[in-house]
Amino acid sequence: MVCHLYGTERGLITDNFFTSREQANLLLNKYMTVVGTLGKTKLEIPTLFLSGKQQRYVHFSIFGFASDLTLVSYVPARNKTVILFHHSIMYT
Repeated sequence: MVCHLYGTERGLITDNFFTSREQANLLLNKYMTVVGTLGKTKLEIPTLFLSGKQQRYVHFSIFGFASDLTLVSYVPARNKTVILFHHSIMYT
């Protein structure tokens, strides 16, 4: 569906059905970045980022960074958590 965008260094925004680290790595090899939400059942999400038993304040965020990956856990409302995923390469 996005094959015509390969090599254009554009970004792709996805929802939790299409977002995964494997898919993001494939697109990154084609010079595309990915921003999207992750489903809470994905294995690559650390347990700290899921609200679980500990209650966090509304509008509270936790950030996690790797070399080419950013993960954000955001609480928009009580008992609701959104996991955001950004995968990109830094061009010098």
